[in-house]
Amino acid sequence: MPVDEVYSESLDTHPALQAALAAVILVTAYLGLNPPPGSRAPTPALILVLIITVALFFNFRSLEISVSGGRLTVGYGFIKSRVRLSDILYVEAVRPPFWRYGGLGVRLGLDGSVGYVVDYRRGVRVTRRRGMPIFFNTRNPERILQIIDEHETKLPTE
Repeated sequence: MPVDEVYSESLDTHPALQAALAAVILVTAYLGLNPPPGSRAPTPALILVLIITVALFFNFRSLEISVSGGRLTVGYGFIKSRVRLSDILYVEAVRPPFWRYGGLGVRLGLDGSVGYVVDYRRGVRVTRRRGMPIFFNTRNPERILQIIDEHETKLPTE
């Protein structure tokens, strides 16, 4: 952990999502290397699909959560949300219903929030002063709530 990092967590992506991406990689690689007899397989297109799928697999393999430097950072690989702790209006531990996000990964919720969903267990919902609310799964929602509450008590009152 860097010196100013207060909290850090990494959650592996749900095995079903990993298996689905791995299956696409294997099928695409097989079709690229073994086109059906008598057909001209679009090999460059299959290679492009293979490269994109492999990149997605590695990008979405784990959800990274950190609180450091007065910021909360949540995301998969290069897709991240960063929120200054001073911009947080409200934070709560929740267990989202499946219908809100409808899947795993980075999801746009029906309530207008962005979800970083690994599973449908407990997580944290953050409402910001500006921008869309975010939800993310964590194994330690109480600890994140405590860190954010402690930061709020250290802020100078206006």
